[in-house]
Amino acid sequence: MNKIEVSKLNAEGDNEGETSPALTSSVNDNGLNVTSTSSSVNAIDIHISSGMHISTLQVNVAVYYESLCPDSRKFFTQQLYPSLQTNLSDFVNLTLVPYGKTKTKFDINEYHFDCHHGPAECYGNKIQACALKLIEGGKASDGLGFNRVSAGFINCLMDKVTRDGPKATFPTMECAQINHVNNLNVIENCVNHTDGSNYLSILGKLTDDVQNPLKSVPTIVFNKQFKQADNDLAQINFVKALCQYIEGTKPEECSKNGAHSLKISLGFVLLATVFARYFY
Repeated sequence: MNKIEVSKLNAEGDNEGETSPALTSSVNDNGLNVTSTSSSVNAIDIHISSGMHISTLQVNVAVYYESLCPDSRKFFTQQLYPSLQTNLSDFVNLTLVPYGKTKTKFDINEYHFDCHHGPAECYGNKIQACALKLIEGGKASDGLGFNRVSAGFINCLMDKVTRDGPKATFPTMECAQINHVNNLNVIENCVNHTDGSNYLSILGKLTDDVQNPLKSVPTIVFNKQFKQADNDLAQINFVKALCQYIEGTKPEECSKNGAHSLKISLGFVLLATVFARYFY
């Protein structure tokens, strides 16, 4: 399967820009490694479950977003992911929550989802939920507060997904090859199984703890405390927003112009993608 194509896409707008309250709680559910710490909420936890030590210098960053939201895609591919390709990656303890304004109902032993941008987005959210749980066992890469493979896979999906009227196509095979995801079949089985629905429902509970319904997509929370100014800044200069929370000696990226640094990082991401595609 080279691509996953989903029909019946709704073109509803995002209603961005309204304020969300502070993040106050977490969810712990059936074996999903949903963890809360004194300073952050970890959704489908991709690092704490590994048992590794998370540096006290790391800033807890939680991103609440949607797989087909234009603003979410722009933030992920132009702000968040490029910053993770720099020294700043050592300072980020990342929680990704691909749910957004989705509404969940439970009926006759199964979940039903009504997603902001239609059924195609529900499918895209499930792909990411399953990927966060299943890629490398949901564990972080060595020394980091996130998994590089799952972050790269999701960034690729956010960048390359295509929309054509009522259809959306998620290039799962292409993104798996580029990022060396070796269990794509397991991820796709999860998406089409009740596991995918269960994982997405838990992301919904975490999102509802921020605001029900979520008003701003994406919503970016630093160190558990939502601040509208931080959220607004992060979407245009994530480096600057992050650096203000880094304690002690800051990486050199913090002393540079954030926008300039991200342009360099975007170039690096493109080169790395070409290299991975043609030399592996």
